[in-house]
Amino acid sequence: MKHEEFAERAGRRLEAVAERLEADTRRLGINGKASGTRARAQELRVAALLVREEALAVSEAEVPAVGSPEALAESPPLEAQA
Repeated sequence: MKHEEFAERAGRRLEAVAERLEADTRRLGINGKASGTRARAQELRVAALLVREEALAVSEAEVPAVGSPEALAESPPLEAQA
């Protein structure tokens, strides 16, 4: 499994937990502690976003910049391939 797939799955699971947490709070009619529950749900959503952003950063770091020595080694110019 690629890290992008992992991040997307982890993000979906974190968001699902946040949704369940908020739904349970509403279903049980918990009003006094609802603000803390909402804050925890928001923290889970932020964690999901961070997981996805980290996967994107890793993807960008793995791709060599065009014109870099690494990129040229992986795909030399056509003249050098002949």
